[in-house]
Amino acid sequence: MRKLLLFALLAAVFAPVLRAQSFDASQWTQGVTTIDALWRFHPGDNPVWASPSFDDSSWPLLATGEKWGSQGYPDLSGYAWYRLRLKLAATTQPLAIDIGHINSAAEIYADGRLLGENGIMRPRPDWSNQNDDNAFPLPLSCNGRWVEIAVRVWKSPVASSYSSGGFWKHPVVGSLPLIQASSRIAFAESAASLLSPAIVQLFTLVLGCFSLGLFLLDRRSTEYAWGALWAIGSAALFVLVAVSELRQGSVTFAVGDQELLQQPFYLAQNLFLWGFLKARRGWLFFGTIVLNAIGACSLDLALRGYFFLPDGQAILTVAYTLVFVLVITRVLLSLRAGSRDARLLLLPIILQGIGVCADGIRQAIFWAGHSQARYSFNLWSNGVVAVSWNDLFDALNLAAIAMALILRFTHSAREEKRLATELASARAVQEQLVPAALPQFDCFRIGAVYLPAAEVGGDFYQVFPQKDGSALVVVGDVSGKGLHAAMTGTLVLGGLRSLAQEQLSPAQILSRLNAQLAADARGGFVTCQIARIASEGTVILANAGHLAPYRNGQEVSTPSGLPLGITREADYVEITLRLNPGDTLTFLSDGVVEAQSATGELFGFDRTRQMSGRPAEQIAAAALVFGQEDDITVLTLEFAPAEVSLV
Repeated sequence: MRKLLLFALLAAVFAPVLRAQSFDASQWTQGVTTIDALWRFHPGDNPVWASPSFDDSSWPLLATGEKWGSQGYPDLSGYAWYRLRLKLAATTQPLAIDIGHINSAAEIYADGRLLGENGIMRPRPDWSNQNDDNAFPLPLSCNGRWVEIAVRVWKSPVASSYSSGGFWKHPVVGSLPLIQASSRIAFAESAASLLSPAIVQLFTLVLGCFSLGLFLLDRRSTEYAWGALWAIGSAALFVLVAVSELRQGSVTFAVGDQELLQQPFYLAQNLFLWGFLKARRGWLFFGTIVLNAIGACSLDLALRGYFFLPDGQAILTVAYTLVFVLVITRVLLSLRAGSRDARLLLLPIILQGIGVCADGIRQAIFWAGHSQARYSFNLWSNGVVAVSWNDLFDALNLAAIAMALILRFTHSAREEKRLATELASARAVQEQLVPAALPQFDCFRIGAVYLPAAEVGGDFYQVFPQKDGSALVVVGDVSGKGLHAAMTGTLVLGGLRSLAQEQLSPAQILSRLNAQLAADARGGFVTCQIARIASEGTVILANAGHLAPYRNGQEVSTPSGLPLGITREADYVEITLRLNPGDTLTFLSDGVVEAQSATGELFGFDRTRQMSGRPAEQIAAAALVFGQEDDITVLTLEFAPAEVSLV
């Protein structure tokens, strides 16, 4: 009798313990039930602990509704195991178990058989993104009997800064379709939580495509290429990280490596901004690059356990805040310089900087375990989809950039149209600066070549037949390019046509032209050389700052007066020389002498002198092949009196 009483007393004492390591779910043949029993728990790792025959009676008991840090293991990281005997319902329907979110990753076994894993456990464990619900189908052979459930947990030492390990909620067991439906809902909620930033990134992608289109239209505006690289690259990286999160990938990758991978796009973003604002890349620019790199490296190293995670997040926050200070300073300087684009960008960038700073501080506090606010500050939320303030600020910044691009594109389109009209007018004017055909003379053979360096050049030449049979040869170069140069050339040409009829000497013509140009309000100057060549070979030549001509391969020494249009008081001196039958006189523009090779070597005066006795086509072709830098004009005149021509 005494033995029976003692046995009953021991049974009463140990009955809760025996029941605590087992849970009977056999009465729930439909739906799901929550496993709220205590589980056997042991730190460490041993594959034997998955076996149903392993004796775990000496293991302590832990609840699954709270993490192990509040149950006597506050500093535990690494591996640990949970075990529980579970009685399943006797049904032909498939069953499943859901262990919920496990910090940081877990594997689940049934009677020693691996069912699956939450997060990343193989080939090496990693701190993992996880959905709140995951369905692990149980073998049909387990239905209606007791099954030993073992959960192998790995807790990242890095994650210990803000949370301990183990279960986040009680596991559930029951109908496979119902638990799978819960898993799908959890996945859908995870995807829905990315909806707001995904819309922002879609806007970013559109902006990048628009910027790429602008660059393809104007390859000289490299800031558009940098903008496209930043926007398209950032959107692509977001997709990569989002896929990793939805597939329950690595937190280290999604948080830390993302910042490192973002660095080339941050660089492209700053290159775009500095180029867009037409700002010099000084210490402000390089400061943003260095600070971005410091912040990204600090967080990534902290996530890899090299130093305390909250410290890494704090360094990142300080670095990124300073980046925005430098960027805002750059925008303010451009605003002070009168940049219209800076006015559009200033407020959105300030708001974006405030958002990044505030969110970084919140994240550092969370990693330190002093707050449960895991996500960004929300502007709006319905419990599933949330719009954060940062999403709003990012969208405003993108909208400001898009507006600035559209305004600049509109302005550029108008400017292109204006330039096209100006170019067409300049072409029409320039057609008057060089004769369509050279006049014929009995005693001269004249050849000329004109090769503009741009669509509209500044060189001009004319040959005016005189009443006495002589030729008035004019070669010149207008400073500048485009319509302004062409209009100045037209003014010179108009004056020449009038003065050529007055039988004036070359020096007198230059003086009169100089007076006209000096009085012209458009400014600029013109180099010009005029030679009156008589039919018997006498040459009277005056020079206004132009290259001296060459006679039979030798430079003709001519006094060089001031270019036309600089001052009204300029004087011009004439020289006289006489050509013999067969002599050549070659007039050149500085585009020949200043032709430059790919290595920086100039065509130079020596080559010009050696080539000067050849036909105009050969001289111009040689300078062109060498490397044209400016307009090339060559006019050659061979003295061939009638009696020589008949020989």
